[in-house]
Amino acid sequence: MRGLEVMKLGMIWRVGDGRNLKIWSDPWIPREDTRLPITPRRGCILTYVDDLIDPATGSWDVELVNDTFWEEDANLILALPVNQGRENVLAWQYDERGLFSVKSAYRVCQDSFIRQRSRNSEQGGSNR
Repeated sequence: MRGLEVMKLGMIWRVGDGRNLKIWSDPWIPREDTRLPITPRRGCILTYVDDLIDPATGSWDVELVNDTFWEEDANLILALPVNQGRENVLAWQYDERGLFSVKSAYRVCQDSFIRQRSRNSEQGGSNR
């Protein structure tokens, strides 16, 4: 079961056409701690990544992305390639080719453990 949790920590969706890829709950933005937007959803009605793609050009709707997300999220999103006509692909974030390895999974597990210990010590909790 711990292995499954590690897999979840390292998986990311690579954007194809953005269909059925949920903006607010699917891991798709490449960053270390979370692959979700850090921008609060508030009352945003946008649901799927393909809502952020201009259908006329097949690329990001830059104005919409900048209006919807905080700058940090917007910059990461706009740097992602859009691959119209291709499905979204589930990949391993910690390999540039998206391929899983036990070595990188071990590193993810260690990093997660260290972050958790750090959070516990900041909160004055015990890690026993």
